[in-house]
Amino acid sequence: MKGAALFNFIRHIANMGAASGKKRVLYAFGNIVIMALGVFFAVCVKWSFAMLSETFIGGVFCIILSVALTVFTFLQGFVAQFALVVIAGIGIANPEERGGNVAAFVIALLTSVGLVAAAVVFLL
Repeated sequence: MKGAALFNFIRHIANMGAASGKKRVLYAFGNIVIMALGVFFAVCVKWSFAMLSETFIGGVFCIILSVALTVFTFLQGFVAQFALVVIAGIGIANPEERGGNVAAFVIALLTSVGLVAAAVVFLL
């Protein structure tokens, strides 16, 4: 990640840390969307290889673009979700926001484990 994208990512993590428990649930779902885009771009990589037989230049361009987008969205979504697991886990100690933090923790943890399992199945 370069420049502004890195600062936006760091700001996203900081905003999750400063958010209330209920708002962290929304961040968990937002991170799920980013991770889903990563899976979509991974499927686009497969489609790009199929496109190589039709148009070589178009296929190479699509492979480069989809690989870059896959790496960017996968890493950003997974790292943000893992950070949310830690942030919500620490936030459970606050009794006033315990419910929202527990929900965000469970959602983030399950989707992180699910993403790892899907990546293992997809790559094998």
